[in-house]
Amino acid sequence: MTLITLQCPFCHSESVGKYGLCAGKQRYICNNPACSHQTFYADYTYNACKPGVKTAIRKQSVNGSGIRAIARCLDISTDTVIAE
Repeated sequence: MTLITLQCPFCHSESVGKYGLCAGKQRYICNNPACSHQTFYADYTYNACKPGVKTAIRKQSVNGSGIRAIARCLDISTDTVIAE
């Protein structure tokens, strides 16, 4: 059995614990009281749900990348890019 240490993707605290299952995916809870988010997933089904993707969309659009180029680069839907 391998021990995997997880960090909260929002506050980078290693004080996390299991918090049940949702749609077959393991949820985790951050025990840091100063964290802006409480629960998170270690692996996401959709790439658009990962932390930092919305920031990457904004940065690439400011730099002049097109909608399709951003969607291909980040492996997300063009509708997600347009919505952001």
